[in-house]
Amino acid sequence: MLSTGIIAVLASLLYFYASFIIWNKIQSPTQMDIRPKIIKIIIVAVLLHAYTLSHSLWLDSNIIFNIGNGLSLVALLGAAILLVTHLNKPTETLGIFIYPLAAFTTLLPLAINSKMLLPIELGSHILMSVAAYSIMGIATAQAILYGVQERNFKAKRLTKLMKALPPLQVMESTLLQFVKTGFIFLTFALISGAFFVENLFEQHLIHKTFFAILAWLVYGLFLFGHAKYGWRGQTAARFTIWAYFLLILSYIGTAFILQFIIH
Repeated sequence: MLSTGIIAVLASLLYFYASFIIWNKIQSPTQMDIRPKIIKIIIVAVLLHAYTLSHSLWLDSNIIFNIGNGLSLVALLGAAILLVTHLNKPTETLGIFIYPLAAFTTLLPLAINSKMLLPIELGSHILMSVAAYSIMGIATAQAILYGVQERNFKAKRLTKLMKALPPLQVMESTLLQFVKTGFIFLTFALISGAFFVENLFEQHLIHKTFFAILAWLVYGLFLFGHAKYGWRGQTAARFTIWAYFLLILSYIGTAFILQFIIH
């Protein structure tokens, strides 16, 4: 049996290999279709990544949480969701932003020894929160890219990277897929927080909860507006970016209050 360290290195190399293929495609857009090859490589990379992370994430009935596991989970979710979009959309060039990150973070749990053991209930809530924030972070990056691409397309300013990106319709549907997935994780994170985190006022978590719920409402409003009124383009990009700003405030604002006001 190969050790988890060797398997993590193999997953990292596969991510790097996929990134190299995508970079060559961006430089030479006339190349043959690389999507089937990228799908095969990333399927193996994601499976190996998930295997190694599972070994560093669980201990008996506890969840091991540290910055290495958190970032590795973020990259794994991003790579897995993007892989799903590859199956029915030509989104392989978007991997140039996610797969190099996944290549580095796959190895992080091996390098960081600090451990925080959490009960399975609280640990699950934290992992869902991390997943929601990470997926919405990727959605925000996608929204920025989509907004820039649409603006450049209208102004007829298309760089080599803009030309290599998927068509605007595909970029929009990919953005929606990220937002819907993140919205589901954020919903479960808020619900689980209501069950597992007690005494919001005593723990000074009411600020975090307020901004998280506000962000959830903005995301929900955007999804409703897209389905009912066809909101897209710059409107979709702005809603996604502003909602994530509120989500970030739920952590930064709480940290500021705890550190400088209440303390």
